[in-house]
Amino acid sequence: FKQRVLMGRWLSNDLYLTEIVILIKKLKRGRNMEKYKFIRLFIVSVLCLSFVLTGCSSPVAPAATAAPAEKTPGDYIAALPEEWKAQPVAALNQWASSKHAAEGATCATCHGNDPQNLKRPSAQTCGTCHTEQNEEFQKSTHATSTVHAMSKDKATYNGKEVAYKWQAYPEGGPDKWGCSNCHSVGAISEDDGSLGDCSTCHSSHTFSLVQARSPETCDTCHAGPGHPQYESFEQSKHGIVWRTLGKDFDLSGTTEEFWARQKVDPMPAPTCQTCHMPEGTHYTSHGQAHDLLGDRVENYEEEITFMVENSCTTCHSEAYSREWLGNADEFATFTKARIREAKKMLEAVRKEGLIRDTMEVTNSHPIAGELSAADSLWFRANMSTNRAFKGAFHMSSQWAGRQGWTDQSFDLMDFRSELERLRADAERDKKIEELEKMLNISE
Repeated sequence: FKQRVLMGRWLSNDLYLTEIVILIKKLKRGRNMEKYKFIRLFIVSVLCLSFVLTGCSSPVAPAATAAPAEKTPGDYIAALPEEWKAQPVAALNQWASSKHAAEGATCATCHGNDPQNLKRPSAQTCGTCHTEQNEEFQKSTHATSTVHAMSKDKATYNGKEVAYKWQAYPEGGPDKWGCSNCHSVGAISEDDGSLGDCSTCHSSHTFSLVQARSPETCDTCHAGPGHPQYESFEQSKHGIVWRTLGKDFDLSGTTEEFWARQKVDPMPAPTCQTCHMPEGTHYTSHGQAHDLLGDRVENYEEEITFMVENSCTTCHSEAYSREWLGNADEFATFTKARIREAKKMLEAVRKEGLIRDTMEVTNSHPIAGELSAADSLWFRANMSTNRAFKGAFHMSSQWAGRQGWTDQSFDLMDFRSELERLRADAERDKKIEELEKMLNISE
């Protein structure tokens, strides 16, 4: 038995236990009880020892390697070089909670290596990593918004060439609250000349996709009396669903995850991005069948088909969708015809020399406030025209009707009354001049 133990037969527990049982039975049949007791004690001791040795020598599965603990925002901030930790605490916290931090993009990645002289990230900066998104963005009207605004710098007003400054708010305070705030989405970088400021829609420093997918983000610029896209959406049936139920809509996930979810479980109402930025593209002109002036684009039918197939038929039939997009197109044509007729009337009065400058005109942009009452009234009517067709495009009877068509009607009445007054004044002045000549009255 001892030889067997020493030979390692104890390594096979089943065989070993069987032999122990057989040996004990043989010993019980022996005559020397004292010897039996000793051997029994010896066997029990060896048995205990063998179990210990067996447990130590049996193969043990290696312990699972613990997954590294997920980093906290505090960990990301702690890992920054000391010179960067003096940046505003909110900016640091927002960055540390963003995907940028998780992917290893630090302050220096976007702002350069000097924390005392931060470089403003350009679209090209973002394009270093977000190549596809930047390429799409560069083709959009967002990217060209500043260039477009700067394309017209002069105009002829009452027969004289004067400046036409797109930044119609004068320097010294008003300019900080004017046109450039929205047109900065197409800011021209002083460092690399690229077009665009991505933080307009992806606010620093969280760069949240949820925020960028929310219609409220577009409200920053696409709103106001001349281009009320957001208000039109908000007061449409689509917008009412968003405002009342939108808090329950799931805007989370990566671009791929979010849009894959829309194919099988779409949100109950479209958003700005659903129609104009499908699949997360940064080309924002999808589905725009009309230009900024409300006229059909060259590929009108193609854009209508795109809108119907990619957005409308998620909830509506194709026939119903095309019917109402057609209704909006007809309405735009009607309202544009009225304002164009008014423009001809204005130019006729101007040609007659009846529009008089009330001050020196240094900027012919209407918002600068230097033009005549007739010009101002036409501009107001033109803004109500914009409200009308943009309200129709966004399916809002409030903005197409009350805020659009009705206001256009009132504005055009005021405009025509002003033209009649100018002609009446001119006729009166002519008669007074004739009377003075007849009476030989000189000044």
